[in-house]
Amino acid sequence: MTNTLPLRRCRIRRIELIFALILTLLVNLSWLPQAASAAQNSPAAEELEQKAQRAYIEHRFEDAAALDAEIAENLPDSQARHYAVMMLGNIYEENLVDLKKAIQWNREYLEKYADYRQAPAYREKIAFLEKMLPQEPAFKTYQAIRSAGDNDDVMVVKYEALLKEYPDFILKDKVESELGHAYARLDQRKKSYLAFKSIASGPGGDKLTGNDRSTYEDARRYWEMTWTWAWVAWAVVVMLWAVVLLMKPWKRLTWSSSKRFMILPALWVLGTIASIPVYYSLNTIGYPIVIPISAVFIAAGLNLVVLFWLLLLTRGGFWQTRRLSLRLCTPVLTLLMTTAVFYLFVVYHPQGPYITDLFGVKLEYWQGELREHGLSFRIPGR
Repeated sequence: MTNTLPLRRCRIRRIELIFALILTLLVNLSWLPQAASAAQNSPAAEELEQKAQRAYIEHRFEDAAALDAEIAENLPDSQARHYAVMMLGNIYEENLVDLKKAIQWNREYLEKYADYRQAPAYREKIAFLEKMLPQEPAFKTYQAIRSAGDNDDVMVVKYEALLKEYPDFILKDKVESELGHAYARLDQRKKSYLAFKSIASGPGGDKLTGNDRSTYEDARRYWEMTWTWAWVAWAVVVMLWAVVLLMKPWKRLTWSSSKRFMILPALWVLGTIASIPVYYSLNTIGYPIVIPISAVFIAAGLNLVVLFWLLLLTRGGFWQTRRLSLRLCTPVLTLLMTTAVFYLFVVYHPQGPYITDLFGVKLEYWQGELREHGLSFRIPGR
């Protein structure tokens, strides 16, 4: 018993000592948030931080950088320094463009403040800025264009000048992407297509983003419509008119023989006038393509031209001894002429590609309706 009593006392003292140490540690830790809050709420730090933020918002970047540098140098233990170091890296990268200082402040942020989620992004940023050091003048011009807020007309001129002056610019793909989208907004689809094509066929492979690819496909399709297929349509129209005129139809064209044929244009004009309320209703029910009434009259006029061409075709001298050939060829040639003329009408419309897209969607809808209508006759009781 005499031996166990001192041992118990020693154990009790050890336990008391451990509890005392834990209590001391908890008390010390409880003071840390208060100290941080005191540093964060320091009047001098708050005042400088607010001035720096105001200068940045007002685009006085030199003043903002000077104020943030003052915080970083004179208030090393303040919470405001965290924000100041981060902003110095951003300002010297995007606004004042001094890559050495940008690397310096971004590296300091990485080493002192970045958590495990931010660290990979800051390592990549520092590696990128080090890679851009030999092309700092080009990068400075690029950042100035981005932050200028110019309209598309001015922006494309500046970007084209940048690529002309610095053809080996590291960020050439980004510049081409900006050009592609800007040219698309300006409705210059050929230039938009060529800009995105330069990215897709570049030495590093296809680097188009999802948004880039969507605009690229629209520009490519629109260019093909207005260039390749438009020339095919023009060739068809010119060829068919040449064929008709070579047959010298005016020699057999008389007023008495044309009276019955004039019924068709008259019916077409009446039908067009009767359909005008339909076009107005399309514009009021949220239809995605707005069709102005002038487009309706242009389309009607084009169809009258096709009907006049048909009149001349049937009066051609070639058909005088070939009546069966006339019956067989006239529908085919008329369909070909109508398709070519109205393709040109659609393709030169400002929203031509979207009209063709909607036509394809509407055609699929009609096909589905016809299939459902056919099934309803096969199912008993419907």
